[in-house]
Amino acid sequence: MKASMLMRVAGVALVAGSTAVTSPLFAQATCNVNDGSPFQLGGAKQYVIKAASSRNNDEIPKHLANAIRLLTDSPEKIKNEPGRQWLLLRTFVQFRSLNEGKFMLNRGDMGYTINPQGKQNLLLAVDTAASALEKVAPQCAEAVKGYRQQFYGDVYNKAVSSLQANQDDTAATYANLALMVSPTDPRPWNVLSSVYGKQNKIDSSMIAMERIIAIAGNDTLYKRIKQQSRYNLAVINLTKADAATGAEKEAEIGKAKTLLQDYLKDSPGEANATQALARALRLSGDTTAVANMFGDMLETPDKFTADQLFEAGSNAAGSGRDADAVKLFEAGFAKNPNHRNALYNYANAAFGIKDVAKMGPAVQRLMTIDPNFERGWRLVAGYWQLKSRAETDAAKKKVFQDSTLFYLDKQSKLNPKVDIVASGPTRTGYQIQGAVNNGGTATGTWTIKFEILDAAGAVVATRDVAVGPIEAGSAMTFSVTVEAPKGVAFRYAPIK
Repeated sequence: MKASMLMRVAGVALVAGSTAVTSPLFAQATCNVNDGSPFQLGGAKQYVIKAASSRNNDEIPKHLANAIRLLTDSPEKIKNEPGRQWLLLRTFVQFRSLNEGKFMLNRGDMGYTINPQGKQNLLLAVDTAASALEKVAPQCAEAVKGYRQQFYGDVYNKAVSSLQANQDDTAATYANLALMVSPTDPRPWNVLSSVYGKQNKIDSSMIAMERIIAIAGNDTLYKRIKQQSRYNLAVINLTKADAATGAEKEAEIGKAKTLLQDYLKDSPGEANATQALARALRLSGDTTAVANMFGDMLETPDKFTADQLFEAGSNAAGSGRDADAVKLFEAGFAKNPNHRNALYNYANAAFGIKDVAKMGPAVQRLMTIDPNFERGWRLVAGYWQLKSRAETDAAKKKVFQDSTLFYLDKQSKLNPKVDIVASGPTRTGYQIQGAVNNGGTATGTWTIKFEILDAAGAVVATRDVAVGPIEAGSAMTFSVTVEAPKGVAFRYAPIK
């Protein structure tokens, strides 16, 4: 999936003592409620003003606690709910300013006489008071917005910072707190999606992406994370489709197609989404639609990356369009000539159109990159088989047939076998994952000497990976990430 797109938000500076929070004129002008009577409100108001103007930090929480006590001891006796909620909101905001970074306070310390040993969530307190005020005094909606924005920005930015510091549990906590304050903002769900993805909680990550798409709507502020979620969700659906059959497979493909088609309506021609849609169409069997998507890439390959061209080539090959596949792969090789998977797929496509001139150099390069790749040696045998079938000279034909048998025998006796299951650049390096299979009769240990290559084929990093001991008939997986910012491909020396 694409790297997560996280945006910080700017909070509104509402702190104790600022005009925006504490001025009675501000309250009356923007909210227009009576916050001075009955007497409980008049007393609470004076405590709020004292707290805002006090220069003695020890006195401030005492004034605020007195305000809370007056406002909550017998609320049914206060016949002015708009004024009560307005003063509660202002008091909670000042408590929050005094307790930067803390969201849970002891109720007794805040002035509550009911359940004084319990805990009070300041964010929920602010949200509850703000919602109650908006309900009984709609004219206060604009004033309430400022309070919510300040808290939301504070908490959401902490979620982003925690995620970037790999403090995933903390990031999730802050993201959920942000959703308490602003449940209609999709950005906290974006943080949660990233957290769940890192924790391999794929179903939870998908639910978060679906929430982003639903909440974002047509708001241009959220277009980027909405598009990212559409793409990532579609890729997960396609991965599920690869492992499914029947109705389940069709359902996953259908979800992916819808997401990608919606994506491309909002971002026409975007290469990654275009390629993913081509893959979805290929899986659904719509080869005509896939073919129509290759036109632009075949005509203007310089507009696309090597990986995009390779993906298109794989889609073309999977759709039975080997000639188009060969052209797309060749365009990609101009930008990265040593991509192992692309070389393998290209050689298969060349085999499909019986083009030995193209297939020969491809399989030769493939086997210098991945020399212990079993299916690679079978492909080499296929190359000699094509040559033998096309040859009319008996002597040459015999040589080619012998070569076919030689490489089939080499394939059958290859040990150990290396199976690279994933490889590619990371943010600062290059990662390779795979397995080593011991087909011999004794336990073995091997060292794979990897070289990481740049786009020109130059070695930019090396790494030795020891694998074993592996018992006969068993396999062992490995994963290595090499620091190589310019790395785009790999190769390793033959191991025996």
